[in-house]
Amino acid sequence: MAGCYSLPKVGLAVPRSVASAHARLCYAANMSSHRVRHPTRSRNRIFADQRKPSPCCAGAMQSAETKRVFNQPQPDPVSESETDEDPPQQMNLSALPDRIGFIGAGQMGEALIRGFCKSGVSSVEQISASVRRFDRQRALSALGLRVYGDALEGGAADLAANSEIIFLGVKPQYLDSILDALKPHILPSHLVISIAAGIRVASLEAALPEGTRVMRVMPNTPCLIGQAASAYVLGTHATDDDAQKTYALMSSVGLALSVEERMMDAVTGLSGSGPAYVFMMIEALADGAVAAGLPRDKAMALAAQTVAGAARMIFEASPDGSITHPGVLKDKVASPAGTTISGIAELENSGLRGALIRAVRASAKRSEELG
Repeated sequence: MAGCYSLPKVGLAVPRSVASAHARLCYAANMSSHRVRHPTRSRNRIFADQRKPSPCCAGAMQSAETKRVFNQPQPDPVSESETDEDPPQQMNLSALPDRIGFIGAGQMGEALIRGFCKSGVSSVEQISASVRRFDRQRALSALGLRVYGDALEGGAADLAANSEIIFLGVKPQYLDSILDALKPHILPSHLVISIAAGIRVASLEAALPEGTRVMRVMPNTPCLIGQAASAYVLGTHATDDDAQKTYALMSSVGLALSVEERMMDAVTGLSGSGPAYVFMMIEALADGAVAAGLPRDKAMALAAQTVAGAARMIFEASPDGSITHPGVLKDKVASPAGTTISGIAELENSGLRGALIRAVRASAKRSEELG
C-alpha cells in the first residue's frame, strides 16, 4: 500500500503464504497474542510483534531519583532480505535509543508515555516532560520521569537539551507560544513530532528553524492499552529514518498508518474523536439492556465485550486475513424476521448511520478550522 511505512518487529515471522494474503492491508491484528501485521514499504511482508514487558506502567514504577541511562548499546538490526524468495528477516525494536521529551503531557501525552513504556519501546529513564501545572508535575514524577517546569519559563530549553525526539502535546491554541519558546533550542539532531489536532506541517515548519525535521501524528486514547489507531504525516525535511522511528513508536501502542496530510482532518474526525462516539454507543447499549432487565454491571460488561468482539471480527473473520466488510458480518447476524433485524430497523429509523457520519464530518471540519 503506497505511503504505508513499516518497520520489522522482533518476533517470529508469519509464513509467506499468509503474508501474500495480507498485501491489501497495513494492519490486521491478533490482539490476544499482541501480533501486528503490516506490509513493508518496499514489498509485502508480515512480521509478528512480540513485545518485551517493561516495568513501567506494570506496577514497578521507578522513582524520579533513578539514575538516567541514555544511549545504551542496542543489537545491530538485521537488514531486510533482498529478494522475495528469502525468508523474512527480523529487527530488534524492543527499545529505541533516543531520548524522548514531551512538552505538554495531559491525558493523551500520558497515555503515550505509559504505552511506550508498557510496550518496551522506551522506558522512564529515557522520557522527560515539561508541564505547567503542579499537579501534572507531581503525577508524572510519580511515574519516574524527569519533569521540567513550564515550557515558557525554561522548561522547553531544559527538555530540548535532554531529548532527541520532542513531542508537542499542548492544545492547539497554546502551540504558537510553545514553538516560540522552543525555537532557539532546536538543533539539527532533533525530531519534532506534533500531536496537536488540526495544526498543519507547514505551520510547524514555519515556526521552527529552517530545515527542522517535523512529523505530524494523530493518535487516540486507546494507545494507553496498546490499541491505538494513529496516522502520521512526514514533514518536508523528515527522513525515512524519522518515519521509521515514528512508526516504531506509534505502532508499539497499536495501529499506525502513514497518510497524506490532506487526509488528516478526516483521521481526526474518525479515529481521533471516534473513541468517544464508541463509548457513547456502549453506554447506550448498556442502558437499553438495563431497561430490558439486566443489572447494570452485567449490561456494561456485555455491551463492551460485544463491541470489542465485533471489531475484532472485521480483522479476523476472513480465512485469508483480509478485512471483512461490516455489512457482510451484519447480514450474517440478521436472520429473516428475527430479533436482530428488528433492532436494526429501529436504528435505521432513528438515523444512527447519518448521526455517525455527521459526527465524523463535524469533527473533521473543526480540525480544519483549527489549522
